[in-house]
Amino acid sequence: MKKILFIIKTTFIIFLFNSYSFAGVSTPTPTTALNKIASSMSHSAKNTSQNVTNISSATSTLLNSSKLTAGIEESAAKFGLSIDTEAATILAGVDTSSSASISKAMAQLESNISGKGEDYVPTLDQDTIVYETDWFALEKVTSSSMNSFSYASTHDVFKEGSDQMVKGKVYVNFKKREMWADMAVKLTLTQATPYVAAGVQQQASMETGTATFTELPVIADQAFRISQYYGMQSGTGYDQGSNEFNTMKASATALQATCCSGDSYWDNTADRVAECNHDANSGGLGSQDAWKSVYMYGKFTTASEGGTALGQLVMEGGHHDDNSEEQEFVESIERHEASGSITGKAYE
Repeated sequence: MKKILFIIKTTFIIFLFNSYSFAGVSTPTPTTALNKIASSMSHSAKNTSQNVTNISSATSTLLNSSKLTAGIEESAAKFGLSIDTEAATILAGVDTSSSASISKAMAQLESNISGKGEDYVPTLDQDTIVYETDWFALEKVTSSSMNSFSYASTHDVFKEGSDQMVKGKVYVNFKKREMWADMAVKLTLTQATPYVAAGVQQQASMETGTATFTELPVIADQAFRISQYYGMQSGTGYDQGSNEFNTMKASATALQATCCSGDSYWDNTADRVAECNHDANSGGLGSQDAWKSVYMYGKFTTASEGGTALGQLVMEGGHHDDNSEEQEFVESIERHEASGSITGKAYE
């Protein structure tokens, strides 16, 4: 079966993810930042104090240059880390009350983490900083603050009137130079899947692998997919190199290039279309050719121990009746996204 060829690689880090029930983890301060962020975009925030209890209510002065520089220099000296001055300069200009400002800055930052062995098991201790969110909703967009593309206004993938929810934790230990994350999502899709009826909420979760870093700010991103057959997987089929794509789109008419040329499931464009296609009649061959996965992307950065983190999260999927028509599928892609800041708390 073609699905067996899915590539599963270790996910190193992503922001905003599933909560382990660790006793003693401090509860972050309630905030309304995501509502502020969304109000600056072309859509309204649906997050309330109940489901966005810990997205930081940072103001535009939070990441001011003097505080940021002092925090980075102190953490770098304390833990023997180097400083990426270019990245620090970019972050110093961020207005954390503006999703556009966050997105513009994040787009200029390149990932600087590397993975530890798949068998490595991190441990929580007093040096671990926990960046935690409660459940919050992503917002449907037709123009993204993270890239220059337009997205479909339809609701053929994500059910109209239903929130696409995310919850999670990111753990950063500056002393050990390591980070990892957990995440969970609640999706409500328009089309029925093999295991869930149309319009019924489904849940998925995953634990990431552990990554290491040697410089500040710490910058990490990851693209992955939510498969209706295999759950949350880090293999997406796209050639992402050292940085991940925040969208499936390479242009207004084409998907990103394949990760795997040659004799590979992902080398066939029609297969990459089918993977995130939610049209049950794709190619006229029946529902098995519309795998109904959801493409996801996250990015996370924090400048220093105890500093505020910034994060982004995206969900995408398309709906077209012929897997061989790449342009038409690309034009059908729907997108939900969010950008915000997160306050870290020391693990106790």
